[in-house]
Amino acid sequence: MNGNRTGVPNPPAIRTADDRIPFPHTEQVLRCRTEPDLFAIEDIHDTDEDPRAREKALVKAKHACSGCPIVTGCLKWALANPGLTRTGMWAATNVRERNQLRKQLVARLGKDWIGVVAEQDRLRRQRQRAARVVPPTARELALARLELEDIPTRPTPYNRWTQPITPRQAATNRHVLELATSSKAA
Repeated sequence: MNGNRTGVPNPPAIRTADDRIPFPHTEQVLRCRTEPDLFAIEDIHDTDEDPRAREKALVKAKHACSGCPIVTGCLKWALANPGLTRTGMWAATNVRERNQLRKQLVARLGKDWIGVVAEQDRLRRQRQRAARVVPPTARELALARLELEDIPTRPTPYNRWTQPITPRQAATNRHVLELATSSKAA
């Protein structure tokens, strides 16, 4: 037997997403997740009752994407995965617009434009993480410079809870105690 049975269709090929550009994630409620039919513009056809139904649906879908917090990441993902985004609206673009954008990216960045964009995103995230680090204060810089120059700094003040009492400190304490007791007697 050759493994094929008549009347059984071939299973569809599984398409995997390009993992160099991950699908954007957000905790916010998005219209594409709550109202997916709004973005299936291929299912809408113009009729005699509404000759501009498809155009109106296109405008509604683009408007729904306009306030989305992940629209940039969504567009990158949709452009990087043409096999998975052959229909519908993705980041306020239709299939024709996405194909045009892909052609422009290939012309500008080369055939492996996805790798170039992914590397740019990685470098941007790295710069953002580096920018979050608080720069040192002027005092911290001065202390660091003093440590490098081996210039002795001021001694740390005496901490009576962690350091032993020196003979000098004991004498001072006795003197203060004598003064305090003598003033009470007077």
